[in-house]
Amino acid sequence: MDSMTAPSSVIAECPVCRNETLHQVLSGKVSGRDSKVLDSTVRCRSCGQVHHVVLKSEKPLTLPVIVSWLEESKRSSITLGPDEVLSVDDEIMCGELPVLVKSIESKVGARVSVCKARDISTIWAKRFDKVKILFSVNHHGRTYSEQMIVSPDEEFSVGDMISLGKRDVVIHSIRTVAKTTRTGSVAARDVVRVYANIVRRTSY
Repeated sequence: MDSMTAPSSVIAECPVCRNETLHQVLSGKVSGRDSKVLDSTVRCRSCGQVHHVVLKSEKPLTLPVIVSWLEESKRSSITLGPDEVLSVDDEIMCGELPVLVKSIESKVGARVSVCKARDISTIWAKRFDKVKILFSVNHHGRTYSEQMIVSPDEEFSVGDMISLGKRDVVIHSIRTVAKTTRTGSVAARDVVRVYANIVRRTSY
């Protein structure tokens, strides 16, 4: 039988929780041709119980993905096993393009945060090889809006001086989903908005 790489997570019945829960795949293999069989050791993400499972999967499904970038949206698709689990904020490959899952619609028409592929109707995602960073720049009581396109892993640090168009600015705070930070650095992927003041470079 052909072997394949095991998925990173699955939905399985937990012997402690007594319910189908999300499990992390610790080790295992997938074998079979038309019907794939996952033989693996898994850990329940709800209670931490480690146990062995054997799961059979059906043929892969091709799911529609709406990929947005700036003001444009394009239709694409992704192939997943019916029992593979997809979550909001997962980073996945859509063809050769890395994308970030922003919303999942189930077949019953509800928006969900976690779903098996077999129950997914449509996936909404945004291109994630680049991200748009929004800036609010203050100068003498007036605020200007600027933006920058960067890699998701690029870091912004409080106190950094950067060039925005014709302006030089210094970052004084960075807002993420969780908080506003006034010290340290934040990866672009986690930035909601950067706040900065216009400065003038001193020439000698």
